[in-house]
Amino acid sequence: MPSMKVLFILENTIKSLEGGTEVSSFHLARLLRHKKIEVEEWAPYSKRMPIYFYTGIFFQIGIFLLLLWKCVKNRTQILHIQGKYLLSQAILVGKIFNISTVATIRDYIVVCPIALCLFEGPALPLQGRAFSDLHHGFWFYLTKEIPGFLSIYHQNDRLMIRIIKYLFLIRGWLVTKRLRFWLKRADAVISVSEAVQKILGQSGISSQVIHNSFDTGFIKTFPSSIIYHPSSILFVGKPSYGKGYDIFQALSRMDEFKRFEFKTIGGDKTLGYEDTLKEMGQALVVIVPSRWPEPFGRVALESLIMGTPVLATKRGGLPEIVENGVTGILTNPTAEAMTNALRLIIKQNKKFRDKIKIGKKLLTKKFGSTPLKSYVNLYSSFLAKISSR
Repeated sequence: MPSMKVLFILENTIKSLEGGTEVSSFHLARLLRHKKIEVEEWAPYSKRMPIYFYTGIFFQIGIFLLLLWKCVKNRTQILHIQGKYLLSQAILVGKIFNISTVATIRDYIVVCPIALCLFEGPALPLQGRAFSDLHHGFWFYLTKEIPGFLSIYHQNDRLMIRIIKYLFLIRGWLVTKRLRFWLKRADAVISVSEAVQKILGQSGISSQVIHNSFDTGFIKTFPSSIIYHPSSILFVGKPSYGKGYDIFQALSRMDEFKRFEFKTIGGDKTLGYEDTLKEMGQALVVIVPSRWPEPFGRVALESLIMGTPVLATKRGGLPEIVENGVTGILTNPTAEAMTNALRLIIKQNKKFRDKIKIGKKLLTKKFGSTPLKSYVNLYSSFLAKISSR
């Protein structure tokens, strides 16, 4: 295999492992290095910063100049954009130096700034709005989506704070249009699930599906004696309405589940990445009660890798990870549906665990060797085009 120099471009340093983008990039970088591909991660800041530090015009210019110098210094062959807010700088640098650009899309901000338009249920009365309209109905966004978003997530804020956030969300609309403009100019656009591919396609953006990956060699450093606790039920992620955290709380208050310990990792209760994986391995079941269509659903994948069955909703990329009735249960994001499913997954927990163990090889292939091969082939095709010129 010819040598490759790939630069991963992230908003936050990969060493933090604080979010799905950083974790997914971390595992992909490990897999690529197993293939002797030279991968370097680059982020403009050493810690997580507010969105304005990536989208403000003066910050954008500064980031562009830093990235320009990085590519000159390192003689980068491929720019792989992992963070969506750096699309414009990375693709522009790629055009200047004739470097191939790959953009992996892990959420919907490039087409929908708030993503309330993607929810199903009472949060969005007009849930059938067509995505063939690239403008996504600005008047609807202004008069319905922003007020809906503020009423769900910021209902207790003071009036002045709500007005300021309203103005920033209007600005977010313009940021989304700019991101979409530059995304269409990438040499390759990667969706992390068929769900993301469908939504991008409805917005006029063609993409290839390559799932997020997991390097199982990473967990070989863990103690092999992780034993699950038959009373632990776990939620991992942001405890928000979109993630269905109120449904998880409703389950925890039900009398029939009082003998179980409902644990949360996320929000104010954080753990390091390895410790979080260990908690997943020790749980009886991991619950992913998302209302919004998860672009991928990394928590579900990591739970299965650790051998723990998943109770999740039929949203976004989750059905591409969880095999309903085999490695977990997929249901609707309502307390009633989740109650019935949780009751079943507790009762038949050993059966689910045995099936996860049997299907482990296929799981690691789907989210390990398959995405690795896809990226290697993609990188190689770009280098072949350059060498043939």
